[in-house]
Amino acid sequence: MAANVDQVVCGRHGSPLHFGNMIRSLVGITLDGSSESYYDDAKLYFKKLEDSKVLIKEASQGVYIYKQTGADGVVFQGIIVCIGFEDYLSGDISKHENTLTSKQQLMVRHIDAIKKVGEPVLLANPSEEFMLDWMQQNEQSSPIFVFSDNAGKHHELWFVDDMEAIQELKDSFLITPRLYIADGHHRIASVAEYLHAHPDVADKTGIMSLVIPESSLVIKPFHRLLKNTDREDWLDMLHNASSDFYVDSLPGPARPEKKGDIVALTPMGWYRLRLKPGHTKPNPAENLDVFRLERFVFNKFFHIKDSKTDNRLDFVRGDEALTTLQLWRNRGEIDGAFVLFANTIKEIKEVADVGETMPPKSTWIEPKIPAGMLINSYD
Repeated sequence: MAANVDQVVCGRHGSPLHFGNMIRSLVGITLDGSSESYYDDAKLYFKKLEDSKVLIKEASQGVYIYKQTGADGVVFQGIIVCIGFEDYLSGDISKHENTLTSKQQLMVRHIDAIKKVGEPVLLANPSEEFMLDWMQQNEQSSPIFVFSDNAGKHHELWFVDDMEAIQELKDSFLITPRLYIADGHHRIASVAEYLHAHPDVADKTGIMSLVIPESSLVIKPFHRLLKNTDREDWLDMLHNASSDFYVDSLPGPARPEKKGDIVALTPMGWYRLRLKPGHTKPNPAENLDVFRLERFVFNKFFHIKDSKTDNRLDFVRGDEALTTLQLWRNRGEIDGAFVLFANTIKEIKEVADVGETMPPKSTWIEPKIPAGMLINSYD
C-alpha cells in the first residue's frame, strides 16, 4: 500500500516516485529481446519506492473495502480481494472482450520481470445484496487511507482482517454463479497466464480484483473516429445505408436517443442512422449497436474488415464532447466520427454467458481505480 499518495498515486509536482514511471516501462517494449532496459528501469523505480519507505506492507491477511466519490457526487463502493487464476481459466470469471495476443505477451513479460501489479481488475457481482450488507457491517468508522486525486475523485480504503467476516465473504462467493470482467481483460489474462506458469506463487496469492455490485457500474460507449477515408465512401453510406437504417440529417451535434440509433459526424454534417425493424438476431453479440455499425457501415462502405488492426479507425471515450469531435474534423485531424448508445450490463452479461465477445472498445466502464494505491507482489 502506498503511504505518500501525493507522490506515488497522484504524481503531483512531477514526483519521481509516481507509479506511472513503472507503467511507462511498458511503452516501447518489443518482443525481440530489445526491451530489457525498460524492465531495468521499472526495477530501479520500485527499488526507489522501497528505499524511500513510502510503501506499507500489511502485517496480516485481509481484504479491503474501497469507496470512490467522483467530483459529480457519484459513489462507487466495492471489495478488493485476490481471486484464484483457476476461476478465470474455468470461466467462472466471465469475459466479454478478447485480448490482443501481442499485448498480453508484453504484460506477462512485464509481470515476470517486475513481479508487481499495481492496479486491480474490475469485476461485477450480480449477487450484490450480501456484498452490500457485508460492506456496511465491516466498514470501520475511520478509513486507513483517504486522499483526493488530480481529477477531484475522493478515495477511501478500509482494511478488514476479521477472519470470521472474511470466511463469510468467501462462502458468499462460492455460491455466486459467476463474476463478470468489467475492466481489465488484458490484465486478468496476463496475470492468470503468469500464475498458471508459476504454481508456487499462485499458492500464495491471486489476481488482485475490485468486486463491485453490478448495478453500480457506470457504462459509457466509445466514439469511433475515422481518418484517411474517401469522401465518396461517406456519400455512398448516406445514399445507400437506407437498406438497413432510416437516414436523417441533423441540425447539429446530437447523441443517440435510444438503442438502435447511431449518430454520424460526416464531412457533410451530422446524420442519424436509425436501425430499421427486422434486424433482431438470436446471437446476443449481433444485437449490439457496435456490431451493427461494424457490419452494416464499416465493412460495407469503408471496407474495414478488422477494427482491431485497421489504422484508419481510432477510439475515444464516449463522454468526450461532440463539439470536440467536430473541431477535430474541421481541423482535418479526422474525417468523421460515429457516436453510439451505451451498452447495458444486461447486454454484456448475455454476450459473456454464451461465450461470445464484443468488438474492441465496446464499453467504457467506471469506476477506474488509481494505479499504485495497492500493489500486489509476486516475489
